[in-house]
Amino acid sequence: MFENGVKYEFFAKVMQINDSTYATYPITVLTENDESAIIRVKQEENLSLNKIYYFKTEGVLFKEKIHLEVLEYTKLSDLELSDAKKEKLMKFFYNHAPINTTEIIKDIEDIISSLENTVIKDITLKIYQDKRDDFYLYPAATKFHHAYISGLAYHTHSMLRLAKGFLEVYDWLNPDLLYSGIILHDICKISEFDSYEGSNYTIKGKLIGHIAMGVSLLDQVAKDLNYQDEEEVMLLQHILLSHHYYGNFGSPKKPNIAEALMIHFIDNIDSKACVLGEELELVENGDLTGPIGVLERERYYKHKLSK
Repeated sequence: MFENGVKYEFFAKVMQINDSTYATYPITVLTENDESAIIRVKQEENLSLNKIYYFKTEGVLFKEKIHLEVLEYTKLSDLELSDAKKEKLMKFFYNHAPINTTEIIKDIEDIISSLENTVIKDITLKIYQDKRDDFYLYPAATKFHHAYISGLAYHTHSMLRLAKGFLEVYDWLNPDLLYSGIILHDICKISEFDSYEGSNYTIKGKLIGHIAMGVSLLDQVAKDLNYQDEEEVMLLQHILLSHHYYGNFGSPKKPNIAEALMIHFIDNIDSKACVLGEELELVENGDLTGPIGVLERERYYKHKLSK
């Protein structure tokens, strides 16, 4: 598979890190070509488990086996890659949302471009641009719903699609508030989790949470843009504060404007319907799902008319 003295370059995910008393220590990686390899890294270098790197290596003979000595490496996050290449790597190495990222990016950016209210558009665009790269990588949760790579973008995009239907039926709703509120409502989950791979909550995420962080970020951006006294800022802050509705789910306020209530309903629909669909895919027609946590641990029947 690998040969002594030959140089190899590839993307790979760190699968196992081992100690060693030698000048280099061994790491087992999975390459983008679906090959398992042992690379050797200098003791002073620290790589992280479950992360993707781009490696430049050379085959060396170590105890009668070919290992790959690392000549140079770069974290994926430090590389400028196309959205398509990044998505290809993510789908290969991780559990990934069932989406075409390029199409979702276009849809979301088209919606932002369509916003007519200057205050709402400027604030939404500024926050989105600052968070863009991570927005398309992070999950929407560590478990329960959309808990996989790009889950946040998948959840947001699904909510935007649902919102279009709501606007067709209830044309008295304000599209700018509805769309902007959906795009911004979970965006600080990026700061709530420690990474996009198998994420855990940060201390800040546990003690403050994405709702409070989102309101704080919105306040700061509004001040930076000199919009701090505009009513639109208060309305967007209310949407962020109330989208979990109240109480144990983290919102300090109930929705008290129409768009906030609709966003709460849309958020609730998508978070539950997505999980239900995924659970139904796991069983055959005529069977019941297992207990579903987001649906009060009820089991659902997959009937003969199911797709």
